[in-house]
Amino acid sequence: MRVRTQQPQRPQQPRKGVRRAIIALVATCAAGAVATPIALAAASVGPAPAAVAGDDRLLPTPEAPRISNDSYAGFQFCGDPTGDPVVTTGTPTLAATLESVAPPGTVEPAQPGPRRKVTFEVDTATGKPVLHRQLTSDTSHDAALQLPEGTLSDGAYRWRVRVKDGDTASAWTAWCSFTVKRG
Repeated sequence: MRVRTQQPQRPQQPRKGVRRAIIALVATCAAGAVATPIALAAASVGPAPAAVAGDDRLLPTPEAPRISNDSYAGFQFCGDPTGDPVVTTGTPTLAATLESVAPPGTVEPAQPGPRRKVTFEVDTATGKPVLHRQLTSDTSHDAALQLPEGTLSDGAYRWRVRVKDGDTASAWTAWCSFTVKRG
């Protein structure tokens, strides 16, 4: 007589599809765990971006407003605690750094689409308008405007800038005070 012995049962392996789903879920959780602190940190730094109603894209306010005697001279940054910038020419260059509008995680194309419109405003220190100029930025990362001869005389002024991309506009930068002293 033969006695049958029962073979121990092997644990059943999950199917490939289930295994893949588990791996995908774990990878998604890991990516979220890394991205969340980065997103929270980014949200707490710098000025809040502005959005136009009906548009879900955001445009950050231009950063690092600066002024120079000309396009080849060094820039003085606005908001320097040591004092307002002083230029020795009536044709200073105003500049600001623009941020990309490409959604996070994407790469801007080598040949960007329509360039963005940048608006510069220059007033006297008392708020009297001197110049309102809109130009198209040659790059998506910064904009500069050299003021034409005869626009400014010696005295105190202020300027600000904002950027538009289609129907979306950023907030204006804070006013940047400066003095023209040619003498």
